[in-house]
Amino acid sequence: MLGFSKCSPRRDKADEEQEEQKEKRGVLWPCCGASAITPPATPASQQSDRQEVGDGCISRLASSARDTIHAVGKHPPCCSVSLSPAQIIHANANTSSGRSRPNKAPQRKPIAQAPKLKFDRVKASRKMREIIEQLKPLCAKVSTILNLDLLDSNRSIAHCIATTLDPRNSGKQWHKTLPPAGNAISRPITTSEPINIHFYGRDSQRNKIISNITEGEYHYNDFTVLTIDGQGGIGKTTLMQHIYNDPKVETHFDLKLWECVSIDFNVDRLTKKIAQELKSDDKARPDAKLIAEKLHSKRFLLVLDDMWSCSNEDEWEKFLIPFKKGQTKGNAILVTTRIPQLAKMVQTTGQYEDLEGLDPKAFTELFYSLIFGDKQPPKDHEELLRIGDLIKQKLKGNPLAAKTVGRLLRSHIDLDHWTRVLESKEWVSQNGENAIMPALKLSFDYLPFHLQHCFIYCALFPEDYKFGEEELIHFWIGLDVLHSHGENKTIEEIGQSYLTELTDHGFLKMEEDEKRPKFFVIHDLLHELALKVSALECLSIYSSTVRSVEILPSIRHLSIHIDDTSVRDRKNFDICREDFGELGKRLKVENLRSLMLFGSDQEGFVKTLNGLFSQAKALRVVLLSCDACYSTEELLQNFSELVHLRYFRTSIIAPPNSISRSYHLRVLDTQGCFEWDDFPRDMSNLVKLRHFIVRHGIMHTNLSKLGRLKSLQQLRRFVVKKEAHDFELREIGKLLELRGSLWIGNLERVEVQEEAEEAKLMQKTHLHKLELEWDINRSNKDAAREKQVLEGFTPSSKLSELCIIGHGGGASPSWLGANLLIEGLKSLGLKSVDWQRFPPIGEFWLVNEHGDEYPSPSNTTSNQNFRSLKRIELTKLKRLRKWVARTTSELFTQLEILIIEDCPEFVELSFSVCNCSQQERKTTWFPNLQELVIRNCPKFSYLPLIPWTSDHPCSVKIERVILSGFMRLKYEKDYYSGLSLDVVGNDAQDSAWWMAMDFNNLTKLVNLRMERCPPVQLDRLQMLSCLKTMQISNLEIPFWPVEEKGSYVQYNLPCECITIERIGANGKRLTQLLSYMPKLSKLVISKCEKITGLGVEGQQKKAQSSSSQVEATIGQHQQLQNSKEEELVAEGLLLLPPQLQELEFSNLPELMLLRPDSVDNSKGGGKGGGLQGLCSLRSLRIWKCPKFLSSYLSASSSSFPFPTSLQTLVLSGVEGMETMAPLSNLTSLIELEIREGGDLRGEGLCCLLAQGCLTHLIACCTPNFFGGSVPSELHEHQGPSFGSPKLQSLQVEVDGIEGFLDARICRFLSSSLTKLLLQTDEKIERFTTRQEEALQLLTSLQQLRMRNSYKLQYLPQGLSRLPNLRELYNEKCPAVCSFPDLPDSLQELEITECPSIRTLPKSGLQRSLRVLDVEFHNNEELQRQCRKLTGTIPIVLA
Repeated sequence: MLGFSKCSPRRDKADEEQEEQKEKRGVLWPCCGASAITPPATPASQQSDRQEVGDGCISRLASSARDTIHAVGKHPPCCSVSLSPAQIIHANANTSSGRSRPNKAPQRKPIAQAPKLKFDRVKASRKMREIIEQLKPLCAKVSTILNLDLLDSNRSIAHCIATTLDPRNSGKQWHKTLPPAGNAISRPITTSEPINIHFYGRDSQRNKIISNITEGEYHYNDFTVLTIDGQGGIGKTTLMQHIYNDPKVETHFDLKLWECVSIDFNVDRLTKKIAQELKSDDKARPDAKLIAEKLHSKRFLLVLDDMWSCSNEDEWEKFLIPFKKGQTKGNAILVTTRIPQLAKMVQTTGQYEDLEGLDPKAFTELFYSLIFGDKQPPKDHEELLRIGDLIKQKLKGNPLAAKTVGRLLRSHIDLDHWTRVLESKEWVSQNGENAIMPALKLSFDYLPFHLQHCFIYCALFPEDYKFGEEELIHFWIGLDVLHSHGENKTIEEIGQSYLTELTDHGFLKMEEDEKRPKFFVIHDLLHELALKVSALECLSIYSSTVRSVEILPSIRHLSIHIDDTSVRDRKNFDICREDFGELGKRLKVENLRSLMLFGSDQEGFVKTLNGLFSQAKALRVVLLSCDACYSTEELLQNFSELVHLRYFRTSIIAPPNSISRSYHLRVLDTQGCFEWDDFPRDMSNLVKLRHFIVRHGIMHTNLSKLGRLKSLQQLRRFVVKKEAHDFELREIGKLLELRGSLWIGNLERVEVQEEAEEAKLMQKTHLHKLELEWDINRSNKDAAREKQVLEGFTPSSKLSELCIIGHGGGASPSWLGANLLIEGLKSLGLKSVDWQRFPPIGEFWLVNEHGDEYPSPSNTTSNQNFRSLKRIELTKLKRLRKWVARTTSELFTQLEILIIEDCPEFVELSFSVCNCSQQERKTTWFPNLQELVIRNCPKFSYLPLIPWTSDHPCSVKIERVILSGFMRLKYEKDYYSGLSLDVVGNDAQDSAWWMAMDFNNLTKLVNLRMERCPPVQLDRLQMLSCLKTMQISNLEIPFWPVEEKGSYVQYNLPCECITIERIGANGKRLTQLLSYMPKLSKLVISKCEKITGLGVEGQQKKAQSSSSQVEATIGQHQQLQNSKEEELVAEGLLLLPPQLQELEFSNLPELMLLRPDSVDNSKGGGKGGGLQGLCSLRSLRIWKCPKFLSSYLSASSSSFPFPTSLQTLVLSGVEGMETMAPLSNLTSLIELEIREGGDLRGEGLCCLLAQGCLTHLIACCTPNFFGGSVPSELHEHQGPSFGSPKLQSLQVEVDGIEGFLDARICRFLSSSLTKLLLQTDEKIERFTTRQEEALQLLTSLQQLRMRNSYKLQYLPQGLSRLPNLRELYNEKCPAVCSFPDLPDSLQELEITECPSIRTLPKSGLQRSLRVLDVEFHNNEELQRQCRKLTGTIPIVLA
């Protein structure tokens, strides 16, 4: 296609050489005439056709090529045959006349038949490349001249030419083969009047902007430019229209102007238009002066809508000149644009408004209003609205997309139509003026050609894919779409610039999360656009939609996504496997250049895909992204024949050894592989390899003769003389393009300085991190030799990170001291070095073997050159005693991270400058420190105030620093929970210990954990205004309240959740503490033996209520008659605040809940006693508190200890209840867990099951729970009047199984129970016939799990009679040796740690089976049998 095809990769020199070798082996082409033939004359009819295509520029190019083909025919030109001019004219005449040559030649001298000569394909390829390179700048110039008229994409041009050259279209008119004309210069002109009166979802942004420009921060500025950017159709213009017409804006500004800038930002033209808007009658004066005069004393608002370009800042400043001459404040220019980089350039506010999709609520209103108008969506059409919601989710809040889809759905409001729209994504194919895709494609058309080329390949990745920066650049390298065009840049640098440009144009968006600090995503609608514009060459299909996808013969790049629906059941799996089998008939696999597989369940399709891709021998890119465990050869049986492979990426399984024969390979990505056992010895054959990406750098140490890999960009690890040969340092010296990080180990094997110099580290200017390591456990140390060797490793001056480990040379190298070379060093690490002289980074004091201190010899070089250091790490420096600053000139103003570890003699670190004036002493040595780590320095005693700043979050980790009183101090920001402080002391009781904490800088602290610390004063704690959670453990007294004039000061702590463990405070003190937390909603108490009683405050207290009121309430409770309880209440009673929602107690052996008649209901314990006063309580968990309900042994049957609001209840190791009657009031209870309940019987359970909300029940080690009268009670209460049970999940462990497997119980639960877990005790070897029959009554059961049944030899028989059983799990049942008959409904079968099961069921596995998992700790023979089933069952794990 004359070099216009975007997806045709460039041919490199190796390709040409390979082609040349083929030609030498005798590939011949027939000769048809001259080597050069003059194009024929052009008929007039064709000339008229061309005039219909924009002055004929493109048509002449295409037509000339077509005429040449007509003249020459389909034969390639020959290189060595020449014809006479007469013969050429004669040939042209015959061709142009359209007549075929006669069968007999005219009577003339016979011409010798041309011999069959070789076609020089290499020369032709080079010539074509030269022509393409010449056309590119020409095309760019023409595009500029024509004012972007050709921006309807170069792909359209290529398509036009290809269509014209196609002989099937030779008789058609030009205008019929052209794609639709572009909109690049015919953008609709926007006005200030909004089309729609209703305004959805932008109120906060509108109000914020209006407030800022009329009365806020911008109101007092002389001049403000505020920008709004966002993708096409997101609502920028609509928002601006509603701002422009707001009454507040109308009255505030003296003059308002609206200009639609569109594609062409021309200062003169735009200035002229604005001058015309101002209605100036003076035509002679310059427009800029007219504008300045008109706006001289007026406050104005100018809106520049739909701005696409501005060549540079100077042009923009030139435009602003007349607008800056006004004498009033508050002038504003509002700009809307699609291009973030443009928004950054023109704004003056320091930030710009990045418009995202509408919020879900507003978008839902807009979406359904576009379908149903003013009417409400029909609530009786639940399925229709469900489909509508699925469609709505795909639109990502884009208003224009909602309008496009709304029109489609409004035409037929029925389920079939809406489902068809959802499945086909019909809105993508809409091409109307107000459709979403044309709006987005306009942005694509505006992209430069090279960015279009890069963007379209992103369509091969799944929606919402998170691209790593290097991942995407490596992918482009594999596709060969990055070219320098004479620039002095590497292709990686070019890829980085392309990535930045795509981000600046809004096609990629940079984001971050807790796992990845930086990645890029494509908006779903832009991903749809990428699919649309790449459809001629790229095909991205989902396994569930293979049958319905149209496949063009021009497809060169294929991406397959194995989605979950393909393995959802056996039927779908078989259909998808059949579709893949038929795909080869529709797809020209031999033409594929790229193959990419995504999805986690690929194994089941590998055999089918293997047959499909058996002829895919032209692949350049292979990407296998999954967690699947299959070898590459299982998918690509001809992998060793992929001689053109440029990019290969695999996960989990290492590449095949034949990868070393892929001589054109540029990128090998094995980051997903944990190990590569059979590493090829001849990897050095990959002479074009640029990137070998590994999970662990240890793989790089296997590369022998790596000096042959001259293009290699990264070598993470190199072990010197790992073997006798091929691992010398001179191999590194040959890698001149090395960049990134490099670790060199085993340096004790280097004998002389010259050997070190062979690494040529000084020449590696792109290397930013270097680690040099000597074995710290080596027996022989030669200080003089090691000193010389280190001198030989002189790095490049551009090195930014350096770490030296285990060096015993006695001093730092000269290039790190006296002859400092790396002035821009940002990180320095010194580990286990035996030095007397250190780099000039302050003053080091050392200690000798006698314990005497002495300063390290001073370095004469000024340490001024180390001002760029941002990170210093000192580890295992056994002699280091002090590190101090001498003068203010040694300040590390850039230092952000300081780490000191395992320095046993380390005592002092200067955080302020020593030996200076009192004023200078206030200067901190590290003014920008963000992270401080001091670990395993037992003698270290001096710490700065922590945190030392509140301006930005800092991180502190101090561990095992005994003399300072800290066993651990950790202060850092967590991605999820915010700032946290974790303090562990060493049982010190001095309150001055807290002086190390600067509470003024802790105002943003969210989480606080204290262990073995002295009490902290509550007035300091109250300074923590953002505190949400506290954990207190191993303290005698956690807090000291401040006392004034005999009474305690009152506090209001914002804490919402507190955990208390192993503290010496009694219930009285804790009651007082909890009264200071009015927002407390969750309380957890464990192992606090002095808490013996539990009650509830009689009334809600305000935060300012005095502690005397608390003591008065306690005094009221002390009037109890029972002497034992009176003693208990005096000190051990804990009164809970009534607002609690979650409560948990554990390991409190004496804790007892007050019974109803033991309190004054009107003043103390709340309604009904117990916890009835906690009206908001949702969750209660009691663990190992045996006396908790002991007071209810003699209580009346109508006494209920817990409030009706309770939804989750756990009672483990709690005695006192004989039946379930005390829980019968819990009508809101959803989850109930009973463990070690003693003699508790389940009487009363029927009320919870049939009349309540109970859906999840666990009964463990409570043998009588299902015994007694429970079966009869459940049987008697069946019927419509009693209600049906709602129980869905039941877990019965150990002693309760015999009672549960009763026909009456199982029959009662047969309609609701879907999940059942059974764990037998050590006595049961098999189920009885009665128990098995009872189990068969659970006809709704969908999941059965047998677990930890060590004596059980047989699974329940009759499982085949459970008609809805889908999942069967057999875990840790080592004695079970066979399967019973399984039901036809079974979809998942998992066997774990059952070594006695050796074979699959004799009757075979069910056709419905979807998952077979025997992966962990099972019999090898069983696993082998299951592996054979791969490809017949969707998911096999063995």
